[in-house]
Amino acid sequence: MAPVDSSRSNLRRPEIGGGIDQKLSKPKPRLDGDDFCAICDNGGNVTCCDGGCQRSFHLTDENSERSKCRLILGLSKEQAETILANDDKDFICKNCKYKKHQCFACGELESSDLSSEPKVFQCEVDDCGRFYHPKCVAKLLYPESKLEALLFKVQVAARENFTCPAHECIVCKGGENKNHRNMQFAVCRRCPTTYHRKCLPSNIPFEMKKGPNGYMQRAWDEWEGPDGHIIPRDRILIYCTKHEIIKKLRTPKRNHIIFPDAKKHREPQILVDAPTEEDIPEEGMLNNAEPSQSPTPVANDQNQCSCSSPIDSFAPASLFTYPHPGTCGWLGD
Repeated sequence: MAPVDSSRSNLRRPEIGGGIDQKLSKPKPRLDGDDFCAICDNGGNVTCCDGGCQRSFHLTDENSERSKCRLILGLSKEQAETILANDDKDFICKNCKYKKHQCFACGELESSDLSSEPKVFQCEVDDCGRFYHPKCVAKLLYPESKLEALLFKVQVAARENFTCPAHECIVCKGGENKNHRNMQFAVCRRCPTTYHRKCLPSNIPFEMKKGPNGYMQRAWDEWEGPDGHIIPRDRILIYCTKHEIIKKLRTPKRNHIIFPDAKKHREPQILVDAPTEEDIPEEGMLNNAEPSQSPTPVANDQNQCSCSSPIDSFAPASLFTYPHPGTCGWLGD
């Protein structure tokens, strides 16, 4: 099968709308979720967030590593067990619950509340959970043209749909074709850096080498299924060379996700239609309003989902002033 050629402009502004309308506050529908925990980058028994970020998390205490994921999520063991026991209810992570997500370029945690004044906006591709500041994504897509970057920034800030740089190869600028091996994407889990398999540089290896001239594994194109069988992936998962691999973890530092402080935020409302006069509280009610207490979120299912080069990463180092947020992780063993 011949590779699919996608122009850069079509990738950024598809004629067919994506899974989210930036002019409304409805969250992107959850798809299959990811196979791996967004915090520890390991697989196993993970639960996908139903809030639209497309990430999965460990809620179980199968081992000490996974119990750390639960604690980072801010859940007690009892709360996690309650979520896992209620398959007919939604599990919403704190980023989606309080509508505060990190810019996938700079890592800053900002409001994504489309019913108010959002600072970060989500890529329109259905299975993409990445959010960006208009300025950051414009700089990534138009690094050589300040004018085009400015115009694109204005469009994104005006809530026009956009496709983020993670959906084009950093080398050839082409799109993805999962049915053609050389055109499969290799996607970094810490920044918007993507390659085709054929464009993947040699310093992002698929295996680890020991010894004085050794190196760590940075790419995975298969993983071990629940029954022990090796399952090939149609999308390669990588850490690009911008991110140092910690030998003990075999991943970069796991400080890439920031959750909002629940004590400082009121839970935003999802407005499907324009507010009516009945929706607007009187002044006296506003003065006496107290923060709402929302029930503990619960889950609806468990998912077993599915750079040597002159270019090390898509994003310039000047953008990385905060921890890289990532979206999910992986380790095939």
